Amino acid sequence: MKLGYARFFHNGKKRNIMKCIKILALALAFIAVSVQPAQSQGCAAPAADGGITVFGFLQPQFETRFNSDNTEQSFTFNRARIGVTGTVPYDFLYYVVLETGPIFFNDAPFLLDAFITYQRFSWAQISLGQFKSPFTLEMSTACHSLNTIFRSQAVNNLVSPDRDLGLMVSGRLFSDRFFYSVALTNGTGRGLRDNNNSKTFHSRVQVSPLHFLTLGGGMQYGAHPPAADGVTTDDTRFRWAADVQFNFRNLSLIGEYVSGQDKGSFVISPGCGIPPEIITGDLNRSGFYFTAMYRTPWNIQPVFRYENWNTDLSAPNAIEHTMVFGLNYWFNEWTRLQVNYLYRAEERLEIFNDEFIVQLQVVF
Repeated sequence: MKLGYARFFHNGKKRNIMKCIKILALALAFIAVSVQPAQSQGCAAPAADGGITVFGFLQPQFETRFNSDNTEQSFTFNRARIGVTGTVPYDFLYYVVLETGPIFFNDAPFLLDAFITYQRFSWAQISLGQFKSPFTLEMSTACHSLNTIFRSQAVNNLVSPDRDLGLMVSGRLFSDRFFYSVALTNGTGRGLRDNNNSKTFHSRVQVSPLHFLTLGGGMQYGAHPPAADGVTTDDTRFRWAADVQFNFRNLSLIGEYVSGQDKGSFVISPGCGIPPEIITGDLNRSGFYFTAMYRTPWNIQPVFRYENWNTDLSAPNAIEHTMVFGLNYWFNEWTRLQVNYLYRAEERLEIFNDEFIVQLQVVF
């Protein structure tokens, strides 16, 4: 249950900081994971014989959302995706995915990914179409390989758009110790034509200097028509990120920092039924998360994640803290059960908004 910001982050700061450090130390002592594949655009590889591969995954779940008025409970889908991939002579790959989950966009299925890749050279593969923005470690991780049910707030809020139409070049060098991906896209999002002559640049690089250590980072920049009326200068959006992965036997520690700067105007969504509002001016936001996991011999994986999300660097007490306590269990390599409890504490205004989610995933 909610313990409140006053208990964790207000009264007796020094004592409570030490308390959090002790919690983190205990988590580190008992948890970690195998590193998940993070860089692939797709969820499946084409068949070795060049034929069509049909793939997908289902993520039905049960959610309990606690709030001050009542507790909301619902069965729902997080994702329900199906796709096809294959190769065409010579050296071309195609990849198409539909999202059919009923919670998205008024229950209407939509085209999520659709691109063609020229893959003759491993050091420079060229993709054209609609694909996931190559920016941040967590966004680059395939959805069915995420360590927790939801991505972090920093990634969800600052990586926008998560899908876009454009051109991407990616590759691996030095025995796969170095990976890069750069893209030039419309910047308008999934399925939308460009609304100005500017394009959005995305990039991500990753290097593994040691077999147990991987470092990564990237940036994203674009200009867009102003959100505010009467403004003639384009808004600009700049993001940068850095991440580190440590993997030793069954222990894995993952950390990532994301920073974002919006200039000109921006849209804020207060939530709780309050309509979005367009604000003129600049907004700087940032956040980070730290995840620790351990894969036991019994296919059970305890997970702990701490998130720090600053919604406005210029405002006092604008940080939102989230702790995720999770447990993953694999029935087999295709079927996974995830249980997550999300404890949330807001510095500016404490809201009773914890969540408890149970998700069953099948990959085919």
